[in-house]
Amino acid sequence: MPNSPSHLRSRAWSATAVVAVAALTVLGFVSAGSAAPVKHHHAGRSVPAPPAAPTNANQIQNLDQVETAIKAYYGDTPTQTPDPVNGATMLHVASPTGAYAKQMHRIEARAEKYLAHRGHKAGTKKRAIVLDVDDTTLNTYNYEIYSNFVYDPTTNADFVNAAAFPAVFGMPRLAHKAKADGDHIFFITGRPTSQTPGTVKNLDNVGYPKVPASHMFLKDTSDPWLSSCTPNCTTTQYKSLTRQHIQSLGFRIVANFGDQFSDLRGGFAAHRFKLPNPMYFLP
Repeated sequence: MPNSPSHLRSRAWSATAVVAVAALTVLGFVSAGSAAPVKHHHAGRSVPAPPAAPTNANQIQNLDQVETAIKAYYGDTPTQTPDPVNGATMLHVASPTGAYAKQMHRIEARAEKYLAHRGHKAGTKKRAIVLDVDDTTLNTYNYEIYSNFVYDPTTNADFVNAAAFPAVFGMPRLAHKAKADGDHIFFITGRPTSQTPGTVKNLDNVGYPKVPASHMFLKDTSDPWLSSCTPNCTTTQYKSLTRQHIQSLGFRIVANFGDQFSDLRGGFAAHRFKLPNPMYFLP
């Protein structure tokens, strides 16, 4: 979910950052701060992050070990699908029976229960759910392994424009169920607007409900509701101001789904669901 002034993902691939992100995200639901009261889930205690300024190497987990653990968590599975950059590498994907898939199923079960029993109390406003794209609806593990966990805007764009990402396990079903129950589906992603065709094609290909173009938000700092932070909107500003805009159109966002805390902070959603992502961090 690229999000910076240049629409690029901010990677902090020092051992400290990787361990901090893995500790915070691999557990699934974890609370995050917000400008407005929202409901959220906890899924146990998070592992303490290493200090921001370590004084001893023993305070930091070994980076190679963290990457090995991430691959095991996703259930790294080789495929016969060539990469969309030059076709020289066979892609790896997450296993549908791995720990990541199982954790996603548990999160989705709680989300479906919430949407069925509490999410429908929207009063006279139209109900809506908001979904991030990268690692919330589309799983980018294949790119992370291809790039050895190093983000490159050119090769990442090749994956995006080729609609090369599989669905996050279970999320198309959740979206279809929400739509069948009367919820409107919105996508908000930090991808640049130039990647709209590839994004829409990818979501369609893996089975998400089709939505109107007005329900698909890719980052465009010329949008009038972003005037307070343009041209350097943070991820939290961009996402929260866009949710505020959606609510100004007469919708009540009953649930907001994201894999980054910055997807969820800033309010304008009744409930938020933090999805696991130990691969990268977007402040």
